[in-house]
Parts: sequence; C-alpha cells; structure tokens
Amino acid sequence: MQPPVVTIPRSKREREALAAAAAQFALAQQLDAEGRHDEAVIALRTASDGDHVPAMTFLAGRLLTGRGAPHDPAQGVPLLARAAQAGGADANAMMATLAGAGAGMRQDWNVALGYLQRAAQLGSERAQGQLRVLAGLIGKSDLGPEGWEQARRQVNLAAWITSPPKRVLAEQPRLRVVEGFAPALACDWLISRARILIRPATVYDPETGGPRQESARSNSAAEFDIVQADLVLMLLRERIAAATRLSTLAMEPVQVLHYAVGQQFAPHFDFMDLAVEGYARDAAVRGQRIATFLLYLNDDYEGGETTFPRIGLQHRGRKGDAFFFANVDAENRPDRLTLHAGAPPTAGEKWVLSQWIRDRAPAPMT
Repeated sequence: MQPPVVTIPRSKREREALAAAAAQFALAQQLDAEGRHDEAVIALRTASDGDHVPAMTFLAGRLLTGRGAPHDPAQGVPLLARAAQAGGADANAMMATLAGAGAGMRQDWNVALGYLQRAAQLGSERAQGQLRVLAGLIGKSDLGPEGWEQARRQVNLAAWITSPPKRVLAEQPRLRVVEGFAPALACDWLISRARILIRPATVYDPETGGPRQESARSNSAAEFDIVQADLVLMLLRERIAAATRLSTLAMEPVQVLHYAVGQQFAPHFDFMDLAVEGYARDAAVRGQRIATFLLYLNDDYEGGETTFPRIGLQHRGRKGDAFFFANVDAENRPDRLTLHAGAPPTAGEKWVLSQWIRDRAPAPMT
C-alpha cells in the first residue's frame, strides 16, 4: 500500500479555502492556550469543514476522549477516518489503535496493521517505532515505503496474542508469574512513550471515588487513553487477556508506573471496598476490580519489590516478566490477603506496566 498522492489546490477558491481553514486551526490553538476550549472546538469544527487534516485529527482525538470537547466517539471516529483517508500520518496511526482495540469500529488486526504501515510510509515516527517493535527490528533509519510494507509482513500476529505459560506463585491469594511475557523492544518502547506522559500518581478518594494525591503513593504514572495508546499496547492487552483469561473489554486504561529512588506505594488493596461510599459508587458503574497485572519493563535497579505483607511474600521480576494476581477470592469476595505494596528502589529507577481488570465491561463505545 502506497501513501496517497497529495494534490496541490490550483484554483484561487481552493487556495483561499485552505488558507481560511489553516487560520481557524491557528485560532483554535490560541483559544486553547487562553483556556477558551469551547470556542476552540468551534474553530476546529470550522477548520475541519475546510478539510484541514491536522484540525480534523486534533478534533477527532478530543471527541474520542472528551478532553477539551464533548465526549462524542460517534463523531470522532468518522472524522478521524476522513483525516486518515486524506493522508494524515497521525490520523492513520490513531486509526490503527482504534482498529486494534475495536473502539468505534470492528476489531481487525490486519486492518490495524494496514493503517500503521500507511502512517509509517507517510512519515509518522510513532508508527515507525511501533512497526519496528512489532516486527522485531532494531534501528532508527527510515525504511522507505517498501521497507515498511516488509516490516508489516514480518509481524507475527498469532505470536503477539499468545501468552507464554504461567506458573503458580501462591494459591492464597492467587498469584501467578509469566517469565518472558514481553520482548525487550516492547519494554523499551513503553518506557520511551511513558516518559513524556508521567505525572504524580493518584489514589481513589474514598468519599468521591475520584483521583487524589496522597503521601502513601509517591511514585509517578502515565495513563494511556485510546488516543495516547498504540498498537503495541493493544496487542499486549490481548496477550494479557490470554494469560488471565479475562476480556480486554473489562480492562481499564493501561498505566505505566515509574518509581525513582525512595518512591513507593504503601500497602493497599486494588479491589473496590464496597463498604466505602465512593468505592461502592465506582464499582456500581464500572464493576469490581478483580485482577491486577504487572509487566516489569526494566530490571537495572535495586530494591523495588512488590511485597505481600500478610503472606510474607515479595516478588521482583526481570525485564519482560509478568506477574498477576486475583483481588477477589474463589467466591468473588474481596481478598484481604492481597494487601500489597510497591517498595521503593534503593538505586536506579523502576518502570512497570500496570493493567487493572474489572469484572465486566463498561458501556459500549457509541
């Protein structure tokens, strides 16, 4: 598949329309900088009506997430598809994620790889990086149109959605380990993606169920919504589903956690304590958090174990290893033996992917 041929408007009317759309996009950026997001959306819609590809891509992303715009995936997906068809590299990369996730469209890994290949051929460095990871390629040079097509052909989808075998670490609570769960290239890729997104980590507010910062959790976290995620993450989630036998539809947005020396997550539970009002409200809407899956993205640090004080166990995986546990017992009751903590590194920095899984899927994307 070759990138589309971009035609240059020749008529005066076409040039004026393109200039007007570009001006509206610039106005939207100015309005956003001033905090006038509702007005910025209006300008973005006007620019999108003028077939301004960056405006269409940016607006679609906001509609898909509800950040700085109404949450309206039903409008966002077709708008993003339009931008991709018009030759937007970023739009094609984002469409690859949607196709892989089955978000607003039917899940199709081959369609997703087609979008990713096209984005790479159009010059998207993010898409090129993903293809290198998925195909197991090392290097940073642009492979050219034929090279990216070849890279796509090297992606082994069956291998990506299959998990290595797991072994039992404990039965009470139910803890499992999967050695060599993810390749080193994928681990390095996720760290590089997370570095630009990390913020101070939060905990649930027991009164509201919303996020809040607390001294018990001093580490940082990067959360990947459907726009910030990518095809590497989508395929890793499929592998997580294979390992846990739980649906990707019940998975929360992926987080990548970062611990610097001395940073920790004090002993806590991951399940929703239904005796606490804020947690009960959250569980009523999104379901109980029944499982926690951790993927170790590096191992060049000291300390930083995951500890389970009530059973006297601590665990630390190697780069690419995974570790997961059930937050509920065999009768689906919150398991208080799962009290656990992220111990602070004593040297180096720790990176780990965290995937929480609920007992049901949220309302479908419409």
